Amino acid sequence: MTSKWPRRVYTEDEMANAILDITKNGLSQYRAAQKYYIPQQSISNRLKGQAALADQIQPHKLLSKTQEAILVSWILRQESLGYAPSHSQIRACVEALMRQLNNEQTVGRNWVAKFIHRHPGIKIKRGRRQEASRFNAFTPQAVHWYFDIREKEYGWIKPENTVNVDESGIMSGFGLDSLVVGSADPKRKALLKGPQSRNWTLFIEAITADGRALTPGIIFKGKELQKQWFLKEFGKIADWQYITSPNGWTDNHIAIEWLERMDMEAMQRMHGWPRAF
Repeated sequence: MTSKWPRRVYTEDEMANAILDITKNGLSQYRAAQKYYIPQQSISNRLKGQAALADQIQPHKLLSKTQEAILVSWILRQESLGYAPSHSQIRACVEALMRQLNNEQTVGRNWVAKFIHRHPGIKIKRGRRQEASRFNAFTPQAVHWYFDIREKEYGWIKPENTVNVDESGIMSGFGLDSLVVGSADPKRKALLKGPQSRNWTLFIEAITADGRALTPGIIFKGKELQKQWFLKEFGKIADWQYITSPNGWTDNHIAIEWLERMDMEAMQRMHGWPRAF
C-alpha cells in the first residue's frame, strides 16, 4: 500500500506558494500540505514565524547557511571592486553582524580559516596592489574596443611583423602586497586598489605576435646615468637601452628614441614588410 504521508523534501518556493495559498486564497493548512507535499507541522511553524532550516543558526555555529552564503557573495563582490578582504576584515565583518544580532558569541581564532574551507568557491590568494586609476580604466569594454579596432585596422599585418609594446616595472614606496580572500578561480587575480601613485624603475618591453622579444628600454628616475648603478651582474643585459627621466616615467622624447632603435632592429627581420607597433 502506498503511503499517503507528504514527502519531507521540499523547496523554499513550494513553501512560499503554500503559505501564499493559505494567507491569500484561504486554503487550509491541511489542504496546502497535501497540495504541495509539505508536512503540515512545517507549514504551521512557518506561519508562527519560525525561520527556514537553512536560515536558522545552529547552537554551535556563528552564522546560518544563508548568512554564510551572503558573506561569500560579499567577498567576491569586494574582490571584483578591487577591495578583496583580508582575514581580519572578514572577522571584523562577522563581529559587526554579531553585535547587530545581539549575539554575544565570539569569533574563534580559526573561524575564518574554517569558513574558507567550507566554501570551495573562495580561497586565500596574494593580492597585488594597483593604483585606482589603472584599476578603474581596465574594463571589459575597453579591452573589447581595443581588439575590435586592432583587428579591423591591423589584422592583415603578419604576426611576426606585429609588435606589442607595454610598460611595466619595479615599484617602491607603495605598500606591500598582502594575503586576501577571493575567488577560487585560478584565472582571477586579486588586484587591490590604492590611492597612491608609484615610484617606478620603468621597463618598456616589446614582443612580436609570434613570440620574439625585442631589446627593452629601462628608465631610471634621475638626471644622468651613473656607472655605479650597473654591476657586473648586468653584463648579460648590457645591450639594453638605459634612459633617465625626472620622474622615472616615459615621455614622448624617450618613446620616440626607443621606438627608432626598435624599428631598426625590427627592420632587420621584417624585410621591409609593413609592421605595427
